[in-house]
Amino acid sequence: ELLFEISFVVVACGLFLYSLTRKKKAIGQEHEEEKIETDDVKFYTKQKVNFVDGDSSYIPKLKKEVDEGNPHFNNLRELATSSAKGTDFFGIKIEDQTWLFPVSQKHLKLLYQHTQLNGKMESFAFNQAVGYAPKGMPFMDTTDQWKELRKNLAAIFHSNFMDAYLGYFNTAVNDLVTKWKGESGKVLQVKTDICNMAYDSAVYSLTGSKLDVDVPYHGDGTKEMHIRDVNHHTLIDFAKHAATKEFVKDKDYRFKSNSITCDKLNKNMNTLGDALTGLVTARAGQLAEGAEAKLTIVDAAYGLLTQGVIKDVEEAVHHGWAILNGAHNNCGNALSAALYYLLKNPECYNKLKKELDTELFKGKRHEQAELKEIITRESLKDLEYLSYVVKETLRLSSPIYGKPMRVKEDMELEEGFKVKKGTVIYPNNGVLGVSENIWKNPLEFIPERFDPESEYFKLPQGGKREPIVWLAFGSGPRQCMGDNYSMYFMKVGLAYFLHLFTFELKEDNATDGFFYWLTDKQFTAKVNSI
Repeated sequence: ELLFEISFVVVACGLFLYSLTRKKKAIGQEHEEEKIETDDVKFYTKQKVNFVDGDSSYIPKLKKEVDEGNPHFNNLRELATSSAKGTDFFGIKIEDQTWLFPVSQKHLKLLYQHTQLNGKMESFAFNQAVGYAPKGMPFMDTTDQWKELRKNLAAIFHSNFMDAYLGYFNTAVNDLVTKWKGESGKVLQVKTDICNMAYDSAVYSLTGSKLDVDVPYHGDGTKEMHIRDVNHHTLIDFAKHAATKEFVKDKDYRFKSNSITCDKLNKNMNTLGDALTGLVTARAGQLAEGAEAKLTIVDAAYGLLTQGVIKDVEEAVHHGWAILNGAHNNCGNALSAALYYLLKNPECYNKLKKELDTELFKGKRHEQAELKEIITRESLKDLEYLSYVVKETLRLSSPIYGKPMRVKEDMELEEGFKVKKGTVIYPNNGVLGVSENIWKNPLEFIPERFDPESEYFKLPQGGKREPIVWLAFGSGPRQCMGDNYSMYFMKVGLAYFLHLFTFELKEDNATDGFFYWLTDKQFTAKVNSI
């Protein structure tokens, strides 16, 4: 009996020790799982996210991209054309932040639903691209005040204001047409001319008049330049500064630094800010004294100022600066890209010219002075192939890439995909726009992708392609309100150019991302007046 009792105690102790060991092992596994889940790269890799650089920071690549005049995240864009299969997201690390880039349409609708007011995600300014707006990109906040502001500003871009803007477009285009006619037969810097015209068009829309003034530019020494050129060079300078580690850690770094580079950048930013502030303040004074209001963005903003929707002149300047640069660089590069792709693809050029000649110009030749009455919002709206060309241009060579979104709380997307608080999700049009998961032959210029009767209207595998994958102007409650403005600008320009000129491309080496809004890259063509 004693032996039995001893054996029983030994077995019981053994079972207890075994149980304790299993429990410790289980606790250890739980801790290991917790450790893994605090590592974002491992957490998302387990969910089939492709981290293109592992846990290394993307900042060195970002700086190289900008220094070479390529788009932000150009490396991801290149990978999306051939390495996106099998994943819905690319992942990168930007210092201590985790960024996910959708490369399929799977989660897009739900993502944008979460950006609604008080939703689980919030849009924020991509600091590397907001040099022209000192307080950050406008229209981003999720507060009720900003919601009211957007509602009021929307009328400026989607109402009878559009007819006034179309008139300003025509005025600016006519100025360029007159220049090209005087230089007929010469090889011209077409992209530069179009971007300059876009700046003039934006200024017309802001103020109702042209802005021809020279201001100092602080670069290699100080020299006087047209304010338009100072604006362009300053944006590029800022983009290079914004791709540094110092800026990523502190977006106000340039104000605290003693470096000569930051000092020059600050001087140029102040020059541009002061010029626009002076312009807005002067016009506000005229309106306060009873001047008749015009259908311009500045006058409309003054109306919102008096209503309390915009709180002060500084905020009005902030929005005006963003609109000016959006129109100048984005619209100018987009129209340049459309013309370039048409010249590179003669079958598309001829198809569009036939539609314009037949549907818009009714088979007749018209003089420059007649076109203003012919090229109207009403006459352009039903030209299908022209719309396809514009959309395909903005898919393939979007001049700006949209807004990132920060996750405010842990959430779950389709099929149990888990997203952690603090993660940045960036539906980037430059990446999505060439993803092999969405577009067949993604780097080819095929306007028929937007024709419901075309084989290219579907996903490469044949399924339905959701409209939301075309994000030239973003989506959701903070979608760009200048969509109509921009697309009509492109349509007006193409209608004028193809009716009055022929073009012989002299430089056809534009690489992917050539028409990104922050670049000095050019293309030239021999321009002949018809």
